[in-house]
Amino acid sequence: MSAPDRIPYERYFEILVVPERGVPLHSYAYLRRLTSGMLEDSPVWDTHTHLGRDRDGRALDLDDLLRDLDEYHVDGAVVFPFDDPEQGDDFRVPNDRIWAAHEKAPERLIPFMRLNPGGPWEPEYTRCRDRGHRGIKLHPRAQDFTLDSPAVKELLAQAAADRLPVLIHTGYGMRAVSSDLARIAEALPDLRLILGHSTFIDMPRAISVLAPYPNLYFETSVVRAYDLYAVLDTIDPSRVLYGSDLPYASSANSLHELAVMANIAGIDVARFADLFGGNLLRLLGRR
Repeated sequence: MSAPDRIPYERYFEILVVPERGVPLHSYAYLRRLTSGMLEDSPVWDTHTHLGRDRDGRALDLDDLLRDLDEYHVDGAVVFPFDDPEQGDDFRVPNDRIWAAHEKAPERLIPFMRLNPGGPWEPEYTRCRDRGHRGIKLHPRAQDFTLDSPAVKELLAQAAADRLPVLIHTGYGMRAVSSDLARIAEALPDLRLILGHSTFIDMPRAISVLAPYPNLYFETSVVRAYDLYAVLDTIDPSRVLYGSDLPYASSANSLHELAVMANIAGIDVARFADLFGGNLLRLLGRR
């Protein structure tokens, strides 16, 4: 790695990455120190969490989700279904579970619908939109579709017209998708597209290709440290959204990694409130 491209590890010492005696590395006290106390008075919202169960055996219920959020003073989260074994052709059953969870904790949970562009997505889209779902989750690998398919183009155009943000999985199992995403962003400038996992499978090319599009947002869950540094060092902080990918990661790991890498990248501490929740709330019209 050439000198200009390396992570400036010496900045670890500037931010006092090693806590004082008696402060555990994974603790809210340490997170508060890393963020200079900015999160005490600013809402913290997670852009990427699941509820229900997945075909891979993972599961997360509402109580466990809220318990994880509460431990690190996270105010709330976007929630959507896993790749649920009861998804059917249209995700109707798991989408109903997401809505039921939202009704139990409406101040804590922002419901996104999950759709399968390869199935009869239009009736489920309309049903969930009219009910109050605030966005859409798409997973090209799990549902086996490409971003340039006619159905996906139609779905994204409808989401843009309805001002619904779309979170697309761009992490494990995906091929390089930067060119496809750039074409979408250019064709649909009103579409608010959240890049789940910040397209880390296509780094560093994704940074240079996608940086010019202000309607693309980089979500930080399970992004490797160097790739997260590249995002924070290059992309405007107003386009970066905190995410955890619960239950595949934890609030503890996700919050600490973003805080440490934001410090190392030299992000002004005054922007931390945006990174950890403000950007998402503005994107959803809640702030």
